[in-house]
Amino acid sequence: MSMYEVISTNNPEYLLADPNGADLIAIPCKPGNGKINRGTVMYRGADGMWLPAAAAESVDTNSLAVLDETVDTDANATIAEDARAFRAGRLIAGKVTLKDGAALTAAVQLVLRKQGIVFDQMVNTDTFDNSTGA
Repeated sequence: MSMYEVISTNNPEYLLADPNGADLIAIPCKPGNGKINRGTVMYRGADGMWLPAAAAESVDTNSLAVLDETVDTDANATIAEDARAFRAGRLIAGKVTLKDGAALTAAVQLVLRKQGIVFDQMVNTDTFDNSTGA
């Protein structure tokens, strides 16, 4: 893993903007939803299994979490794949998405905030001079 892919551009793979106050849980992902990427918002279905959330499922009445790892729910069609997820924490804005990579809306961000998931910008570093000084 390289922290710098383009000189003076920082694009980390991690989701947390602040490790303090993060609440990790294990969630059983419902089989048959394909590969679900890290950073996807998940909701708890009526059967207790977790599924990728679209805007319609990202409501106050559903329990929501954000995946902290990519999971393949088709690997075993009969057993739920457990995955690590954030139930609460300060995450990096732009790293969290809805089902199929859809962007978060302001309404969804509000629902997540009510459930303890808030968003913050990464600490920006000043652009550095990469010249040799000659």
